[in-house]
Amino acid sequence: MTAAGRLARTRSLASLAAALALAVPSGHADQDTANGNGGTRTATVELDFQVNIYKFVLLRVGAADGTSTSVDFRVGITPDLAAGNSQSYTGAIPGLTTRASTTNPASAAGAVTVEMFTNVTGTQLTCSLSALAGATAFAVGGTTAGGVPGRNNILVAATGVNHPGANLGSCTGATTAAVTALSSLSGTYTYSTNYTPGALAAGTYGNVVTYTLTAP
Repeated sequence: MTAAGRLARTRSLASLAAALALAVPSGHADQDTANGNGGTRTATVELDFQVNIYKFVLLRVGAADGTSTSVDFRVGITPDLAAGNSQSYTGAIPGLTTRASTTNPASAAGAVTVEMFTNVTGTQLTCSLSALAGATAFAVGGTTAGGVPGRNNILVAATGVNHPGANLGSCTGATTAAVTALSSLSGTYTYSTNYTPGALAAGTYGNVVTYTLTAP
């Protein structure tokens, strides 16, 4: 190789080394040394040490699997009869009553299991309502003159956990319930009604209730 070729190759390698130095920032540990005779010698270094904890929220309402839980209320005469059956008429109109049932898991009390956890202070729980296939949506407020049950007629009692309001009328996404951070909360939501069964028109009424846990 000629001298000119060696010079060109050397310049190319030098340019490549410089480019790599710019592309890959150098790193080194903090270092200090002290030497000398007599007296105290002190070397001091600093080490950046941190632990990153990701924000975490957990919420379960209902069954401990990927299947949705249903709470069903049924208004019928007293005593309860199978659909289509008749009851002897004694001169008084049979009474009407509401019966509650929960599916997945099965329960006769309209109660569902609730689990929640967060490691973020200020986490809030909200709920909202959306359309339920095959059902007429609950009316805003109480029972209507046309016999449609209202959101306020569906009560929610919370045990061991919080709920955004005391009935489904609070499920607008605006009412919140605080969730205590770093506490594994476990309890139940028990749903009941305060409507008058005889004031309701025949039909299927309901909504999908969506609960949301939000960490700031």
